[in-house]
Amino acid sequence: MVNEVSYRCVNESLSARELVSDTTIEVLIDIPFAFQAMPVGLIESTGNQVLQQVLRVMLPRFLSQLAKDYRAWASGDTSRRPLGTGHI
Repeated sequence: MVNEVSYRCVNESLSARELVSDTTIEVLIDIPFAFQAMPVGLIESTGNQVLQQVLRVMLPRFLSQLAKDYRAWASGDTSRRPLGTGHI
């Protein structure tokens, strides 16, 4: 999965900017024997629709929270603490 987050200017004065996200997901699956009679295009189409719906819900929420966190951080707000150490 690749998610590139950038910003663009909203107006000509360059004072307002908005976050932009461009996401690419590559999924490889092994088709179970019971479904091998189905056309691959049908399986791909269904999978694409499911992933698009998931992204339509998740990405706006993620970007909204990212913007909110950034505004708090940029203002010097230290009330939110990390939930983890940042290590996997």
